[in-house]
Amino acid sequence: MYNHPYRPQFHFSPKEKWMNDPNGLVYYDGEYHLFYQYHPESTVWGPMHWGHAVSPDLIHWEELPVALYPDELGMIFSGCAVVDRDNTSGLKEGEEDVLVAFYTQHEENNEKQSLAYSHDRGRTWIKYDQNPVIANPGMKDFRDPKVFWSQENAKWIMCLAAGDEIQFYESSNLINWEYLSSFGNDFGAHGGVWECPDLFQLKVDGTDTKKWVLIVSINPGGPNGGSATQYFVGEFDGKAFHPDEGPAHIRWADGGKDFYAAVSWSNTEVERKIWIGWMSNWQYANEVPTDPWRSAMSLPRELGLKMTESGWCLTQKVVKEFDNIKEEKLNAYENVVVKDEQPFVFPSKDELFELKLKPKNIDPDTKEWGIVLRKGEKTETCVTYSRVNRQWSVDRRRSGAIDFSEHFPSLDAAGATRQHTDHHVQLILDACSLELFAGDGELMMTELLFPFDEDFTMQVYSVGGEVAFEEVKLTRLKSIWNPKA
Repeated sequence: MYNHPYRPQFHFSPKEKWMNDPNGLVYYDGEYHLFYQYHPESTVWGPMHWGHAVSPDLIHWEELPVALYPDELGMIFSGCAVVDRDNTSGLKEGEEDVLVAFYTQHEENNEKQSLAYSHDRGRTWIKYDQNPVIANPGMKDFRDPKVFWSQENAKWIMCLAAGDEIQFYESSNLINWEYLSSFGNDFGAHGGVWECPDLFQLKVDGTDTKKWVLIVSINPGGPNGGSATQYFVGEFDGKAFHPDEGPAHIRWADGGKDFYAAVSWSNTEVERKIWIGWMSNWQYANEVPTDPWRSAMSLPRELGLKMTESGWCLTQKVVKEFDNIKEEKLNAYENVVVKDEQPFVFPSKDELFELKLKPKNIDPDTKEWGIVLRKGEKTETCVTYSRVNRQWSVDRRRSGAIDFSEHFPSLDAAGATRQHTDHHVQLILDACSLELFAGDGELMMTELLFPFDEDFTMQVYSVGGEVAFEEVKLTRLKSIWNPKA
């Protein structure tokens, strides 16, 4: 079941059929729940359901039966889930805490917000008999509720995407909602519809100060084309969001082309904020060359917040549980030196690996340096840092299968948040994906890759000057799937 060409081996993908946005992320009773947009009858987008998977560690996943089906109110679009510990909703029965899910019900030109609840740890769901809990106010795009408990205000808060802005609502019981305010006019990118909001607090690195971070996905309008996820940093006073930075500042959570609709888990440890994104792009999501499934999620990432010379930066690092799938065998090359026409070349027989590079000395004349991944006769993917432009880039124009969409072969670039973010680089490669983390999590790029089946090498290179590395370390990674599945 999990040995098809391009099948992700340590990213979650459904056994079969179509998947997109992560939904209903909640931690309860030792399990991380991952619901997701799912079409159980096709490998292309269609009538949306909520698929369901659970994990004890954010890495190993068990797929469960479909959680929510379309009904007379419409398809089941994106949403969230919370643990109603104090039974504010009055929906609890028995000893088990009630889980409450919010989702958009979609009909043509009519979207509204509905509720379902579970008494058995999310295994089965009962739809509220008076849905919808928020009716459509007269707009086409009105979706993707994200709900959290505000301790300061003793209220539940809902963020909702409405056209190209975010609306905020409050409730004391998760059922009756009152409109508070809107955010978005003239702020951020507006090249498409706003979707999948999230709002949470993060502690500023090195301080005791906390700031609010508002997440907004947009389609189209991403920096490299198609869909992408942006964020804003500021204050939330219980009624409205007030950004710290002016309208001209647009901050992207991921500089690659394939990270969208990212949202965070609720009910996790207080000091730990974890999110996950859909690893695709609406420009070609329905066309990628995989079967009998389509789409995967990114690796879960732990979030932080820094103030840099370029302003606020949402940092991301792969969750610590990722270390559990690292094999003991590794290739570690010390004191590697590269310069013009003299790259460091090493074999690459494994398709699942983590590559870490630690430059210790970079000649001031160096214009760029980088890594050529999976280099073969017909295939190569170049990951480059330009010290001239202060940009990381991923060139997948020769990365393998690219002709399924005119939008897929691309040279994607992301600007650095400080003078140079090339002092520590982590690359994680699965069967069809690359995730780049640079500068202690200050810059990320997520890209799909569909390499041809051939013998590969990898090369570390530089242009214009010499680069010395303390270490180049390649670690093999284990599949999370049962080989007999």
